[in-house]
Amino acid sequence: MPPKPFHAADPLIARLRSMARESPALKDAAARYEAILPLLRTADLRTAAVPLTVDQVRQKLEKGVPLLHDVDLELDVEAVQELMLKLARAIEAADAKRHSPGFHFPWAGAAEAASSVRKLRQVLEGRRLDIAALLPHIAKNDQASVESAARQLEVDAGLVVVLGQNALRPAFQTWGRQLAPLSKGIPWNKGACYVCGAAAMLGELQDNDQVKHLRCGSCGADWVFRRLQCTFCGNEDHKSQQYFFAEGQGERARVEVCDTCKGYLKVIAAFAPTPSEMLPVEDLATVHLDFIAKERGYRKSVVYSQKSI
Repeated sequence: MPPKPFHAADPLIARLRSMARESPALKDAAARYEAILPLLRTADLRTAAVPLTVDQVRQKLEKGVPLLHDVDLELDVEAVQELMLKLARAIEAADAKRHSPGFHFPWAGAAEAASSVRKLRQVLEGRRLDIAALLPHIAKNDQASVESAARQLEVDAGLVVVLGQNALRPAFQTWGRQLAPLSKGIPWNKGACYVCGAAAMLGELQDNDQVKHLRCGSCGADWVFRRLQCTFCGNEDHKSQQYFFAEGQGERARVEVCDTCKGYLKVIAAFAPTPSEMLPVEDLATVHLDFIAKERGYRKSVVYSQKSI
């Protein structure tokens, strides 16, 4: 059955287009997201279920170990490679559509970025990149281990990692949906995801009580977290924590920072949990908070557990 067509009535597309109208600086990024995110929604990587029982899930979480740590994860590598190629083609087409035939790009570095996408698309079409060998490193955000292979083929290692992680997202979301019911009621008080070990992408203040939840951008996991605890170092001293927000947005979005470890987390208000496919969109919508935090010397931690693919 062919995938359903996407149009402006789709909440994901509508949110991206609204964001582009409200924040012209995000137009190009929003156009790329509009090109690739629907492809992730319909992707089928033929992932096998994770072989964990309820007792095994409880044992791992009580030990503080993410559920996919040291688990051999099965998926169709050919399907991942094909999805990476589709994503590269979609980005390239979106960029070409937005700009003149002469590729006159209005922002610094955009022509180089388009060239990088084109080179990687050609390499993927020629199957010259050993995706099976690189996937374990891509899953762990280990760009250094991708550098050598990328350098030999004259492609951008960072772009390989970004496309690869996006191509893996449908599989991790499948595993996340499978494991969430098995994990229900088992406490997890870490800033790294209890399913895949990635650092939380966003915090959410959910429901009328504004309970703090952390959200994983890789697998979509959602877990409750102590309101005044730093997600990176565990600091709970309110005197060494503060938050910043853009003018007029304090009720909707802010960045919480820790002066002990200099880490930060973006937090949004959400009466209901944000759908997992929308998390990258909300991350983009709050990119101004990243700039605010980084200008003040704070950094965003990226934590990945060992995943065997």
